[in-house]
Amino acid sequence: MREVWTDDELDRALDGLYHEIQPDHRNLGAVRATVVAAAEPRTPLKLIKTAPSQPRPLRRLAAAAAAILAIAVVVQTTLLSPSTATAEARETLTTAADIAARTTDPPVANGQYRYVTTHAWWMKTIGAENNSFSFLNENLIETWIPADPVAGEWLQRRRETGNRKWVKGTEAEARAAGAVVEESPWPEQRAKGGAFTQGLPDQGTWQFPKPQFLAGLPADPEQLYERLRTDSGGGKQVLVYVADALRTGLVPAHIRANLLRALTHLPGLDVTDNAADLDGRKGVALGMSEDGERQEIILDPTTGEVIGERKVSDSMFAGIPKGTVTSYSSVTTTVVDTIGTTR
Repeated sequence: MREVWTDDELDRALDGLYHEIQPDHRNLGAVRATVVAAAEPRTPLKLIKTAPSQPRPLRRLAAAAAAILAIAVVVQTTLLSPSTATAEARETLTTAADIAARTTDPPVANGQYRYVTTHAWWMKTIGAENNSFSFLNENLIETWIPADPVAGEWLQRRRETGNRKWVKGTEAEARAAGAVVEESPWPEQRAKGGAFTQGLPDQGTWQFPKPQFLAGLPADPEQLYERLRTDSGGGKQVLVYVADALRTGLVPAHIRANLLRALTHLPGLDVTDNAADLDGRKGVALGMSEDGERQEIILDPTTGEVIGERKVSDSMFAGIPKGTVTSYSSVTTTVVDTIGTTR
């Protein structure tokens, strides 16, 4: 038979452990309940009080040590797990958000177009499963958005440039094996309101944020993070959804600022590269690893803009070495006078 700790004793033990670390108190009640449940005997026991002059039984000492060890494990795995981005990431995001909030988006007058260019290197794997080849394939996506993005006609052009960076195998080996390297040409698309894809929700999505969708987003950054987490499924997908939205060129400055502040609540987000280079533009890479891959967004800290994104292999997979960049892209936005022109 052993002595069962009271709630107060457990609280004092928890308070004394890792006192210099500020835990997330939102989880504290659940942790204490877990420890109490684990420590309670399955049948009622009477407490045995040992006289002060008698030596403490060895079994009682062992039980106390085991209880403290159990508490330490629960505290370390639950309370001390990251509940937000790292301090460096939060500082970078907050500074960029403050800059973005003071930014005025370039106006698009009637007859003008917002010209959004995505320059991307995306991983492509071809061939049979037991004889596959992989390369980074250069793509250019150009979108012209009218001054009235809801009623006006959009134009989108996409093409492969023919430039490739081989990661597994060579082009000669792929062609010799009968693999098709080139994709079919992408047709030019024109659509009212940018409806290039059928079946999109009327209010829009993170991948196509219409004004109605943007107006419905929470203004509070923590609530906005919860909305992102719910819609995306959480983890690195939160970064993917933020990058998807910002890549469209449809998100106004004040919402861009809120999205950056929302990312400060993403557990495990860290600064992974202070000098990431995307098409000659330098930025800070913020990312997190999950399922063998690191997802990153690249932030220009001087303007508060997300200038692109990057994915890096975090493990050997299908013959692709760990540390390989599996995709990256950069985004630029300007205003032009005529649809189909670049300046």
